[in-house]
Order: sequence, then C-alpha cells, then structure tokens
Amino acid sequence: MNRTASVFLVNVPELTPEANPHAPQAVRFLNPGVVAGEEERLFRPEGLPMSDAVVKAMMADFARLAKESRTAGELSAFAHSVREDFHAHTSFAAADAISAALDGQEREKRERELLAKAQTELCLAWSLEKSREELAGLQDAFGQQWSKFEQDLGLGEEESAEGEDDSLAGVMPDFVAGSQKPRACVLVDAALAFLPDGCGLYCSDASLLADWEEYGVEFAPGTAETGERFGLAGAFRQAVVPGHLLCLSRRPDPEKPWQAVEWLVIVPGGEVCR
Repeated sequence: MNRTASVFLVNVPELTPEANPHAPQAVRFLNPGVVAGEEERLFRPEGLPMSDAVVKAMMADFARLAKESRTAGELSAFAHSVREDFHAHTSFAAADAISAALDGQEREKRERELLAKAQTELCLAWSLEKSREELAGLQDAFGQQWSKFEQDLGLGEEESAEGEDDSLAGVMPDFVAGSQKPRACVLVDAALAFLPDGCGLYCSDASLLADWEEYGVEFAPGTAETGERFGLAGAFRQAVVPGHLLCLSRRPDPEKPWQAVEWLVIVPGGEVCR
C-alpha cells in the first residue's frame, strides 16, 4: 500500500467520535469505508481494498444478524466468520485470484488479502460500536423508567441504605456490559495498516495503555513542538513506538510492514480514566 504523508492524530481503539467523546477536537476517527465521502473528524483512507458495494453488503448482513441473534454467542460466531474475510467470498476476490495467477502477482494478492481482512475487522468494530451506542441510549431510557419504578414502589435511598427492602434495588440490567467488543490490539493492528506516514495515534483507553506499558512502552511528557504540530492543548504524554508493540507482539509480522514502522503515540497527561 502506497503511503502519503499526513499530519494528524487518529483515535484508537475507538472508531467513532461518539465512542470517545472526550478526545481532543484535533483528533480524527478512522472511517473504514462505511461512510461515503468526507465528514468532519472522520478520516477515510485512500485505496481501501473492498469496494463500497462489498462493504455495504457486509454491514447489512451484520446488522441483520445482530437483530436476529438471541445470544451473544450467536453474534460472536458471526463475527468470527466475518473475520475470515467477507471479501474472500465475493466475485471481486475470485477476479483478483485469477488476475494474480495470470500475472504472477501472488505477493500483491496476499497483501490485498491482508488489507481486506484488516478492513473487515474495522468495519465489524464500527458496527459493534454503533450497536453499543444504541444499547447505551436504551440503557439511559430504561434507567429513567427504572428510577420511576423504584419510586412508585417506595424503594428510596433511605430504605436501601437501611437494608429494609433491597430485593429489587440495584438489579436494573446492564445492556452495554453484555455487548460484544473486539480486542483492542486487533483493532490497532488493523488501523495501522491504513494510516499514512506522519500520522500519529491518540489513545485514552486505560486498559490498552496498561497493556502497552506491560510491553515496555514508556511515555514522556509531551513537548510544545508536538502540541503545536497536532493542534493539542493542555497536558499530554507521548512516545515513539514500533508498530508491533502497539499490536502487543514482541516482533513484527514480516507480512505486515506497518508493524515495523515507528509510530508517535499521544495519551492524555496525568492519570487516564475512562
């Protein structure tokens, strides 16, 4: 994949602005081809391997199954099948295979397969984030009704504190906690496959930051030069890190050149909380 030089930060592991509303305004979010054209704060890479038609069909299939799935296991099984590369089961993939065999371009075909799989991962993650956002909205609406329900039954704070009637208090179901969420390191790997040279990463996910630090990533106070370059205000920390460490791998995958590249990573200053 040919890379062009660009200077901006892309958020990881979240892909949608709604999933990380506290990210600095200068930070952009990766659009893996699910949104046509340009939108504010979204970055759509050039040269995505799957066409808009293939992505649209894949997203429609996922949305349909997500609604039909009665258990998290069913949705997880579909997610696994999608990760085997939706593109591989289309006529586009068949045409690629024939063309590669005729032209002796097996290496190029393999690179395209890896990029298509990375795009598939990102599209799936985008769908899951949107589903979680819908569930969060449902949770809020349900929470309001639940509070009214408790009030109608006289389950006030005083009764709960004294333990006189806590059989119903605190049992409101958590829809979001039971929803699916891809592994952060997998999403970082997929994102790096499409980021241009000069681009940096922004992360405020405490769990992912802990994983990076466990792999030896050390962050230093952010510099004024970096802040000016990327339009950042306030305190932040930074580090230049090989891609494979960001993917939680001790060594780069020889088939994934983006893992051998060093990337600038920006994290919020001070203690990171989500």
